[in-house]
Order: sequence, then C-alpha cells, then structure tokens
Amino acid sequence: MNTKHTRTRLLASSMICGAALVGLAGPAVAQTADDEVAEVVVTGTRIPSPNLESVSPVQVVGAQEVVLGGRPVTADILNQLPQVSQNGQTGFSTTSNPLSNPGGTATVDLRGLGQQRTLVLVDGRRLGIGDPDTGNPNPSPDLNQIPSQLIQRVDVLTGGASATYGSDAVAGVVNFIMKRDFEGVEIDAQWGVYQHEQHNEFVQGLLPARRVTPPKKNVWDGESKDISIIMGANFEEGRGNVTGYFTYHDQKPVTQSKRDYSACQVVLNANGTVSCAGSTNSNQFVLAAGGGFNLPGAPTQVAVVGNTFAPWSGTANTTPPPFFNSNDYAYLIHQGTRYTAGFLARYEVNKHLEFYGDFGFMQDRSNVQIAPTGLFQGSGASPNGGFLVNCNNPFLSAQQRGVIGCSAADIASGASKDLLIGRRNIEGGGRNQAYNHTNYRAVFGGRGEIAGSWKYDLYGSYYYTELNNAAQNYLSISRLQNALQVVQTPTGPQCISGGGCVPYNIFQDGQVSAAALAYLDIEGTSRGSIAERIVEGTITGDLGDYGVKSPWATDGVGVAFGFHNRRDHLEYQPDAARLSGDLSGSGGASTPIDNSLRVNEGFAEARVPLVQDRPFADDITAELGFRYSDYSTGINAETWKIGLSWAPTPDFKFRGSYNKAIRAPSILELYTPQAVTNTSQVSEDPCAAGAVAPASLAACQNTGVTAAQYRNIPQCPSGQCAVLNGGNTNLGPETAKTFTIGATARPAFIRGFTASVDYFRVDLKDIVGAIPLGVILTRCLNTGDPTFCSQVVRAQNGILFGTTAGAGGYINGTNTNIGAGVTSGVDLQANYVLPIEDWGLEDWGSVSVSLTGSYLLKATVTPLPGVAAYDCAGLFGAQCQTLNPRWRHTMRVTWATPWDVTTSLTWRYIHDMTYEQDTNEPTIGRGTRNAFNHKLPQRSYLDLSAQWVINDMFAVRGGINNILDQDPPLVNNRISQTGSPNSYPTYDLLGRRMFVGVTAKF
Repeated sequence: MNTKHTRTRLLASSMICGAALVGLAGPAVAQTADDEVAEVVVTGTRIPSPNLESVSPVQVVGAQEVVLGGRPVTADILNQLPQVSQNGQTGFSTTSNPLSNPGGTATVDLRGLGQQRTLVLVDGRRLGIGDPDTGNPNPSPDLNQIPSQLIQRVDVLTGGASATYGSDAVAGVVNFIMKRDFEGVEIDAQWGVYQHEQHNEFVQGLLPARRVTPPKKNVWDGESKDISIIMGANFEEGRGNVTGYFTYHDQKPVTQSKRDYSACQVVLNANGTVSCAGSTNSNQFVLAAGGGFNLPGAPTQVAVVGNTFAPWSGTANTTPPPFFNSNDYAYLIHQGTRYTAGFLARYEVNKHLEFYGDFGFMQDRSNVQIAPTGLFQGSGASPNGGFLVNCNNPFLSAQQRGVIGCSAADIASGASKDLLIGRRNIEGGGRNQAYNHTNYRAVFGGRGEIAGSWKYDLYGSYYYTELNNAAQNYLSISRLQNALQVVQTPTGPQCISGGGCVPYNIFQDGQVSAAALAYLDIEGTSRGSIAERIVEGTITGDLGDYGVKSPWATDGVGVAFGFHNRRDHLEYQPDAARLSGDLSGSGGASTPIDNSLRVNEGFAEARVPLVQDRPFADDITAELGFRYSDYSTGINAETWKIGLSWAPTPDFKFRGSYNKAIRAPSILELYTPQAVTNTSQVSEDPCAAGAVAPASLAACQNTGVTAAQYRNIPQCPSGQCAVLNGGNTNLGPETAKTFTIGATARPAFIRGFTASVDYFRVDLKDIVGAIPLGVILTRCLNTGDPTFCSQVVRAQNGILFGTTAGAGGYINGTNTNIGAGVTSGVDLQANYVLPIEDWGLEDWGSVSVSLTGSYLLKATVTPLPGVAAYDCAGLFGAQCQTLNPRWRHTMRVTWATPWDVTTSLTWRYIHDMTYEQDTNEPTIGRGTRNAFNHKLPQRSYLDLSAQWVINDMFAVRGGINNILDQDPPLVNNRISQTGSPNSYPTYDLLGRRMFVGVTAKF
C-alpha cells in the first residue's frame, strides 16, 4: 500500500479518537475491512476522494475533546477556539448581556465578523435561523438545537465557502458531524457547579459608598445537570441502522450580585475617580421642559424624601435609592431547561439506493431576569416624554406642589405639570423574560450509485422553530398615567379616569399599595415562527473514467454539480400591549412581521489533479467551484472559488484559495418595521447634564440642541440612549473576497508531529447594518456635516432617549448597504505525540501536545464611503464591539496512561488589548489615556480534567475549568455597556467550574 495513504489514514484515525489533531484535514478517512481507503467528503467541497486534505484551513474538534472539556452546552465548546469571538451585545450564550439576549439561544461568531456571517451545518446540511424575534437584528442558527452528546466531531472551516454551501458562509463554516451507526445503549450523566472565592478588593472597597451588600466570601452556585441516552442498532447485516437519542439540560441562574467584580456597575467618573454607579431611573424627578425647580439653587433634579422633594443627590439615603443597583437582579448566567430528542436512520436497498432520514426535536424554556421596571424618564405619553401630575393630587404635600411650580390657580383648576419621572418599582421585583423555543428538523433523502463512478444524493429537509415569549412583571405606561391623575373624594383618593384604576402614590415613602401594583401590572406576550424548506440534489463523478485527466497525474478530474432550492418564511406577532409599547422599561414597541424569502441555486465543482508522484511534486491539485443564486427579492449573485495545493513531498504541503462569498439580507433585515429602542452603543449624551465627556455648545448645536437646552437636558438614563432600528427592502447582498495561503507539515523525521500555518484575509463590502452610532454622533459633533447630523433626531425638549419615531429622541440605526471591512491574520495549529518510548518510558502510555492559536493582523472597519477606516485589531470598546486580541491560543497536554485513565491539562490564553479611544485610529481614537481602562490585561486560564474507563461498560470523568479562579478583567460599565457584569463574555465570568460525569454502555 502507498505509505502516504497509510499515514494519512492513521492521522485521521487519531483525530477521531481525540488526539487533538487540528486543522490539517477534513473528516476522517474511512478504512474498510479489506484495508482499502474509502472515499469521504471534506468540509469545504462536495467531491468525495480518498486521502483528501482541505485546500482551506479546517480545524477539527474531536469527540474526546468535547467530553474532557466538561462543557455540555454546544456553544461553550466552540467559544474556547481562538477563531471564535463573543460579541457582548449581539452574540448569544448563557452569559450574554441580559438586556440584549433572547434567552435560550446560542450562536457562533467566526473572526468577530458577526454570527450572521457564519454558516452552520449539520452533516453538511444547512441549519435554519433559531429565533424569529424582530428585536434580534442579527438572525443566525441556534446551536442549542445540537446536543453535544451526539457530536462525533466539529469541523471549523474559516474563509468564504459560498460557492460550496451558499449564502452566509462569509467568515466560514461550522459543520457538526453527528454519531451514526451507533450500536447499543449509552447513558451519560454530568453535574457541574461554579465555585468562587471573592478576592477583588478594589470593587469591594467601592460597595459601601453605594450601600451595596458585598457577596458571600465563598460561593457555590450555578449548578447544571445533563442527562443523555443514546440507543442504536444495526440490522440486516449492517445494511441499516437506527440511532435514537434523548438529552436533558438544566442550568440554574446566578445574579451579577453574587460576584464582587459584578456586584455593582463600576464606572469612571468625569473627575477621574471610580465608583459604583447605577440607574438614575430610581428616585429622580425632572421638569420635562427643562429648567430648574422652585428650590434654592434651582436644581435640575429632585428626589422624594419622606413626603417632600429634596435636591437629588447621588449620595442621599432615599427610598428608592438615588442610584438603583440593577446588578442585584440581572443574571450573570441565565436559567434554562432544555430537552432534545430524535433519531438518525439509514437503510441500503442496494448499491443504487440508500434511504436516510434524520429527525430532531428541541424544547428550551429559559428565563432572563433584569432589574425591576418602573417609571422611566422619557417614556411618558406627553410630547416631552413625561408624565402629567395634577397639582391637586392629594398625595402631593404643599412643599412638593411648590417645588414643581403649582400656583394657587393651578391647584384650584387641577392643572397638570409635565415631569420626567424615574421611579423604580422596588415593591414589585425584577422583570422577567420567559422564552419557550420549540424546534423540529426533519431530513429525508436517498443516495447511491448511478453507473461507474457517478453517484447521486437527493434530499429534502423541513425546519421549524416556534417562539413563545412572555414579558412579565412590567408596569403599563398608560395605566401609570391614569394612576398619577388623582383627586380627593369623600371615599378617599380616586383616579380621575375612574373604572378599575387604583391611585399610585410615589410621592411618599413606603405608600405604594399592593392594589396599585396589581392594577399597574401588565404582561406582554409574543409568538413567532420560522419555517425553512430545502430541496437539494448533487451528482458526483470521476472524469478519469473517460480519460479526462492531466498527463502528469494518475487520478482523473473529479466533479460535482447540483441544485439547491430554499424557501424561508418568518412570522412574528406581538400582542396589543407590546405592539403599543405599553410595557414600561421594555425598550419601546415590538414590531410584527410576516414575510418569505426564496432562492434557487445551481452549483458546480471540479477537483483537478495536475501533477502526482513526480520529483518535487508528490501532488499538485487545483479546486474550482461556481454557484449561481437567484433570490425572490431580485438579487442575482455569482460566487466562486479557486484553490491550489502543492505537496513537493508526502511530508509537506502548501495550499491557497481565493473565494468570492456573499450573504444575502435576511427576512428580518429586509422587512422588520422601524421602531425606537434603547442602545448601549451610545451610553451618554455629551450635550446633556452630567456628561462624563461633554461637548462644546457649538458642537451640540450641530446635533439640534439649543443654547437653553445645552447641559440642562436630562442625561440618557441607565447608560442607554435611543436608536431607530428597522429593515430596508432595497438591501443588496454583502460580498466578500477571502484569501488563504498556508502550509501543512507531517515530517517523517519527526515522528508524531503535525502542524499547519495559514494566513487569512476577508475583504467584506456592502455590509448590511447600521452606521456605527458613535461614529454618527461624533462626526456630527465635530463637523456639522448634514450627512451625519440628519441621523441625530432629538425630541422637542432636546433629549436623546425617546420611545417613538414620531416624537424623536434617537440616532438613526436602520439597515443599509454601506460599510466595509478587512480582517486578516495567521492561524497556527500543531500536534505532537511525544516519543516517550524512545526515552525508555514505553510503559507510561502516550503523551500528546496540541496548540491552536490565532494572531489578528488587521480588523478594519470603514463605516461609510469617505470616512477613514479604523483598525480594531488589539482594541476593545463600544465601536469595535467584540474583543479583538492580537493573539489567542489553546494549548492542551493529554496523557493516556496505561491504567485506562486519560488526563488533560489545557491552557487558554487571551492577549491584552487597548481601549479604542486611547489610540490615534481615525474616527474612534482620541489619543487620550483612559485612567481606568487604558488596557485590558492578558488572561490565562488552566483547565484540568480526567477520564477513567473502568471497564467495557463504565467510565467516569471529572475536571476543573479555570483552576486558579481568575476574575475577568474589570471594565468600565460605560464601555462594556449597560447590563454587562463589568466585563465581556469572552472571559470566564463566574470563576472556577467543577464537573463530574459518568457514562454507562450496554
């Protein structure tokens, strides 16, 4: 047998066994009973071939790595990879920002290009979008549908692959290969828990000033339970197989207050000091029209103290407090309970026809809690966003009437004053979003030989996801207004509106009644669904049967061609309460949608061996691919790929590829109605009172602020100004040119060593999305350019935190094709099985070392034509969104002992980063030095795990992730953005995690 083929097969076998071989090949080469090499299909091409390595870089995560990692949530497995980023605002996992995450969903984001630009496949077939909510602007597949216990391996291909798989494969492809042909019964159970020793003395020192109770010194929490059952049987001498599975996952929540570093919102103040902050939407009243109150010094804000108004102070001891600590309620890790079940089946009728089918079901019930609702400044029904309070309201004391400017005539007539009220519902408890995702996926197809080397594969799939969401423990804005208009009657205070209205007394400490809360309480619900139907057919063959081959090659030209038809339908319908935006603190009105999108595609590929088995040309092969796409929106797109590999010897190979990829706009990006909601991307109004970085009067006038409003208008509450979001039916596709070049090595003179190094570049244009809001505001302030200033729409009273498009008070963030960017870097992957037998240690088993790392060279963003591009490589911040470390790696040492115990020590490393404004980067840099967050320090995490195979039936495992209990780097909450735990989910946010598991096989 050819020694090259033998070595490739052994390498692939070790990869499947979890020996941490990464990136050198695609799926394993199958070995038949008579020791012949079978044909396989590599992720990135549809052409089957023996001994094929991918022209594009492919990283492989084996089943053993999944088990030893102790991470039963599929997304958590991928998030350990250096090529995968987690965006604190748009990326979803159980530790995502609770203000932005639709609970129960998890996504993967390759290269930090956005999860919507990573295509997810299951056994080479597309996985549909996981959430239909119009409040989720970056629709992408939900990885929770994929049970980790059923994963055989994960292929991660970075670089465009649209010619092979279609739209969305801009950053790359994640292909989950599932366990098939399973025989017997396997029962697996795992229990995990977080343990943390509070040791952040800096934050602990900030807590007393805000009367925040420090968390317990030593905490055990965040328990998780996972149970799975896999059953399989072959029949008719292996011609058929049915594999069924059931999994259960339960995750207990942890609030941010349970860790000292997230016990309060840590912020850098204008005077350079650092303190615990919080939401001023707690006990703060402001005249909606601006100006002062009738108190000495004419303060802009007042607070309720007893039954009086006093000047608002961030240090006063009031009820509710002046700053509300939302971290007492916000989840650090979300609650979730998930069930999955399904089967995978095949039956070979003869060599010309093999039926196959998959069915999967998932139900996920999740709860995401945030701080209590209340009256929020700017959310009222008046033109200024205020609430009207009548001067003869019996709950107002004489002093309070005088403060808000009620004259004797006003009191006699019952005239109303327009107040911006921030008053937290401390009596009612935290808001809760309850999510219920139900998912079905069915695949049925047939494949087999046609004649000679010609084969076919024809299948249809149906994918359906339903969302039912309930927003609980909110207060009704309309009822709040009714309950604030109160008069004295012979039977006591009554609402002017009558009916079932119950007066709401927020003008005296401790006087909110249970009856008032019951009247004000409102629940908003919504339902949505996504349905995707796919029909796809592929024919493959070897033209070498007809003599079509290079005169210098032994193998013929392999080809594949076929068609793809897909129809997506998305429906989302909020109830009347959510449609009207009546839920106080829900971020504005929800928007409905009911639209479809269709695409017809044809594709073709060719693999052309050019030279084989020649001196300095053991193998030179070219790959070509082309796809034509016709969308129902009128988009016609052509994508292609060109690849070349050259192996001068069997030990070394050089490879390169050039691709054109696209991402067609989604249904949500095209058709979502426009609506105003809150955003942390712009956390403060530089023209409002209390701005940490105030702008000049002239600059603020560019944004629409008058001289009278300048520095007098209220600040965006809770570190969130407002944005106008929405779709655009005129969107075109995003286009990307991706280029990779690299080399792989398996030198015979270093037995057991494999390595690859690859340079990648993704040049993305016509990006679908909003111009970065901070760019719009900064450019308007600095230049007065109407192109930008027209996108800053202030409300009548000058505020920038409105709730409706008609009333203003927002920055325009609707979708457009305008941005561009370039991301480039170098990936390094290596594996070495140490030759310990050569050291006289042959009785000590085997030891392997693997390393996968990624160095980011460039991550430029051009927000719109004519604006200088800025480079986020090595930076963090609101405009760069995700963390962009120059270097990340994962290094694993695995010892397979001769005593049936396998141990693994993993080192995860994240390089340091600089705050984006502390640079001279165009558009985002200010050349300053942030006093608190100039740099985020590097982080190293150590994970230790072991598995003991007791016998053929039982195995036990256990481990500790983040052994040293490292805290995440502390980040100014205005940078990490409201709702975050003063850091980013890229880091380990809960401390040390311990797990134990057991597997029984019968």
